[in-house]
Amino acid sequence: MGGVAKVRFDSPPVTVAERSNSKLESSNILWYACHMGIKVLPANNDWVFKLLFGDERNKSVLIDLLKSLVDLPEEEYDLVFLDTHLKPEFEEDKLGILDVKVRTRSGQIIDIEIQVEPQKHIAKRLSFYKSKMIVEQIGQSEHYDRIQRVICVCITSKTLFPAAGEYLNRFRFYNEANGLRFDAMPEEIYTLELSKVPISSDGTDKWEWVQFLLARTEEEIEMLVANGNPEIRNAANALYRLSANPEVRATYEAREKAWRDRASQIDGAREDEREVWQAVVAGKDAELADRDAKLADRDAKLADAAAENERLRAQVAELRRVAE
Repeated sequence: MGGVAKVRFDSPPVTVAERSNSKLESSNILWYACHMGIKVLPANNDWVFKLLFGDERNKSVLIDLLKSLVDLPEEEYDLVFLDTHLKPEFEEDKLGILDVKVRTRSGQIIDIEIQVEPQKHIAKRLSFYKSKMIVEQIGQSEHYDRIQRVICVCITSKTLFPAAGEYLNRFRFYNEANGLRFDAMPEEIYTLELSKVPISSDGTDKWEWVQFLLARTEEEIEMLVANGNPEIRNAANALYRLSANPEVRATYEAREKAWRDRASQIDGAREDEREVWQAVVAGKDAELADRDAKLADRDAKLADAAAENERLRAQVAELRRVAE
C-alpha cells in the first residue's frame, strides 16, 4: 500500500494521448483501487456538478458534454469560463447565481443549469437568467450589436413536457402559424429531462453522459468508461478525486443536511398550518353545532308557544259557543 499513498488528489485529467501510456493507465487503476469503498458523490447534484464541470482543469470534459447536447460548429467549442454571478443592474435587483457559464470563440454565452431537487417555476427562472445574461452584455450608450447569443441548457429531473417523448428539446423563437423561425433572436433554450432517458442506450453520446450524471456507484461509472469515451474516463477520475476529498465531502454533506432540514421545516410548517386549519375548522364545526342546538331549542319553544296559542284559541272559541 506504500505506492498507493503517493497518488495525488489534484492530479490533472487524463488526455487521449496520455491514455496510451501503460504506466499512467496502471496508475489510474491503482488510484481507483485506492478509493474503492468510498461512496461516489452524485454528479447531478448542483454543487458537485459545478465543481466537476466548472473547473478549468476539466474543460475538455465540459466541452464533450456540451457537444452532445448543443448544436454548435466545432470551432465554437474554444470555451472561456465566466463568473457565474449575474450582475445586478440596481442594488435592489435579485441576485442570480448560475451553475456553469462559459463563452464560446465567437462570444456566445452558454449557461448550464442542473435541477434535480423539486423546484418551482423552472421556466421563469430560465427566462430570468437568460434575460440577465443578455442585459449584462451592454452598458449605457452601447449599441445593441454587442449582444451575443445566449444559450441556456437546463438539465432537470422534472418532467416538463409529458406529451413529448424526446428527452432533449431545443427551443427558439418561431411563428406558430407558419413555422417561420426568427433566427436573429439572440436566445435559445435546451431542456434535458432525466426522467425520460431510456434505460437502454440509444447510441448517442448524450445518453452516455446522462448515465454518468445518474450513476451512483463506481461500478456503474466504470461500465460507462468501458464504452471507450476518454472524456467520461476523465470525468470519472475527477469525480473520484472530488469524492475522496474530505473538505468537498464535508461541504456536500453539510449542504445536503441543510437541504433536508429546510425541507423538514417546510413540511413541519405545512403540518402546523394543517393542524391550525383543522383546529379552526373544528372550532367552526363546534360553533355551528352549538348554534344549531340553540336554533333547535328555539324552534322547540316556538312550537310549544304555538301549541299553547292553539289551546287558548280553542278555549276562547268554546266559551263563546257556550255564551251564545
